[in-house]
Amino acid sequence: MHSSIIRTLLWGYWANILYIIGMIGYLTIDTISYMYISLNTIFSFIIYLLLAIVFVIDAVLYTIDWYMYAVKLRKEKDQPIQYRSEFLACIFQNLGSIFYVIGAILAFDKMQLINKLLFNLLGIFAFLIESIFILLGWIILFRKKISKNNCTLQNIYIWAHALNIIANLIYLCATILAYYFYRSDKNMNSTIVLILQIFGDVVYLIDAYLYHECWQRDKQEFDAVTEQQSLNKFYLEKFHHQSNANENK
Repeated sequence: MHSSIIRTLLWGYWANILYIIGMIGYLTIDTISYMYISLNTIFSFIIYLLLAIVFVIDAVLYTIDWYMYAVKLRKEKDQPIQYRSEFLACIFQNLGSIFYVIGAILAFDKMQLINKLLFNLLGIFAFLIESIFILLGWIILFRKKISKNNCTLQNIYIWAHALNIIANLIYLCATILAYYFYRSDKNMNSTIVLILQIFGDVVYLIDAYLYHECWQRDKQEFDAVTEQQSLNKFYLEKFHHQSNANENK
C-alpha cells in the first residue's frame, strides 16, 4: 500500500480508537454516578474534563483525516475539493467538543452549573448537526457509487450513521431534562437523566465500534485497489519488456 494512503488511514484509525476509549470512559463514570447518586466530587469533575479533552483531540484527528482524503490525496491539485458535507460535520464536531470542555470546566464552580448545562446543550446540538451532515455526505457518496448491495439493512455504514444520530438525540433529551430539573428543583443528579445518559453511552459505544468496522472495510478496499494497481503496473512493464525484446530480435 502506498505510504500516503497508509498515513490517510491512520488518522481515521486513531480517531475511531479515541472515540471508543472516550465512550468507555463516559459509560463508566455515568454508571458510577448512577450507582452512587450522591457522587458529585472533584474526582468525577476531573474525569469528565479529561474525557471532554479526549473528544477535542478526537475531533481534531477526524478533521485531519478529512483533510488527508479530501484535499491532500486529490488526483489533481486544481480539482475542486469534494466531501464538503463532511467538512461542515468536522466544524460542528470541533464546536461541540469545545462546548463540552467549557461545560466541564464550569462544573467546578457550583455557581456556574446552569451555564454548564447551557454549554452542554450547545454541544449536543452541534453534535446532532454534525451527525446529520455526516449522513448527508454518505448519501451523496452513495449516489455516486451505485450498487445493489449498498442500501440494505446489512450495510454497516447505514447503522453507524443512524446510531450516531440516535445517540445524539438521546443525549439531547437527557440534557434538556437535566436543565429543566435543575431550574425547577436544583437537582443535578436526576435518576431519569442518568439512565438516559447511560443508554446514550451504550448506543455511542456501539456506534464507535461500527465506525471502526467501517474503517476496516475502507482499508480492505484501499488494499484491494492498491494491489490491483500494482498488478496492472507489473503486467504493463512485463508487456513493454517483451515488446522491446521482440523488436531487438
